[in-house]
Amino acid sequence: MNGTKLALAATFSLFILLGGRSTAAQSLEWSQDTSAAVAASQQGEYALAQKLYKEAIELQKNALGVDNPEVATSLNNLAVFYQDQSMYPEAEQTYRQALAILGKASGRQASIAFTLNNLAALYLDEGMDAKAEPVYRRALGIWENLAQKDIANEAITVVGLAGIYNSQNQDAAAEPLYLQAVKLWNEQGKSESLDAADAFFHLGKIYRFRSNNVGAGPMYALALMIWEKDSKMGSAEAIAAQTALGEIYRADGKYAEAEPLLERALKATEGKLGPDHLDVATSLNNLALLYYCEAKYAKAEPLYKRALEIRKQNLGPDDPAVLQTMQFYAALLRQQGRKTEANAVEAQAAFKGIAHL
Repeated sequence: MNGTKLALAATFSLFILLGGRSTAAQSLEWSQDTSAAVAASQQGEYALAQKLYKEAIELQKNALGVDNPEVATSLNNLAVFYQDQSMYPEAEQTYRQALAILGKASGRQASIAFTLNNLAALYLDEGMDAKAEPVYRRALGIWENLAQKDIANEAITVVGLAGIYNSQNQDAAAEPLYLQAVKLWNEQGKSESLDAADAFFHLGKIYRFRSNNVGAGPMYALALMIWEKDSKMGSAEAIAAQTALGEIYRADGKYAEAEPLLERALKATEGKLGPDHLDVATSLNNLALLYYCEAKYAKAEPLYKRALEIRKQNLGPDDPAVLQTMQFYAALLRQQGRKTEANAVEAQAAFKGIAHL
């Protein structure tokens, strides 16, 4: 099964760490620099933002010492800035400097896990899953052993790991992590969040790949319920979920439940990709097959004919997908008692198949 990693922007936030305790006199100046750096970055003044972040760090080092956790906090924030600017080597070095400082301090396990999450997200940005995995594993070990649980951020780590395994088609490793994330969101009262919808969708794909439609159907249904509520039904994932759930219902003979799903999937695919895209032909074929199963032959025929034309246009008349569509269309004609037309289509498909060989 081809896994798709959850989109980073949808599933991760880069955490700006909160500093520890310091006197007002010590913190005022560097707090002002940090606030000004954030404002400059938001206004697109990136050179100024970088300068202000670095000034804040130097002020903290001079006032508190180079190994003070406050310095690590500011280093983390600078690393987030670097990451936002795609300055990946600088971001990695700065995250590691922060981790080195936090590792020397006591009672900073949560801050370490925050920074590890950021570092792992950096590696994902760079497409370096092999480096991200052990960093997430280390962060997860911290979250699971904290005396005061941080469910929200533990879930972020868990789903980050699940996404890595899913993208590598390691379903056996991804499945329990997605389920763990869902459990954590349930504990937070966030079982209907968009992150949960993504997890349900990926669980549905995993179960369907195993031919476990009993498990896949409810997962797709939950994802679609959330996306419907949040007006996300036009996304590629929602279209795929509607198609998959519609096919599951069709295979189970639940035609009334399948029909609106496949009809909406077709409409959304056309709207997203245009009327002549190959994916539209696939959606037409799926809906035509459902109509065929329902004996709605008059509704199925124009869909098969249109799918056939799109595939001919995109693939050429001798492509196997075109020949297969012709065979489906011939079966429909034969079912209607139009044997002469069916024979002609079958003969044409057979001739093209021989010529193609």
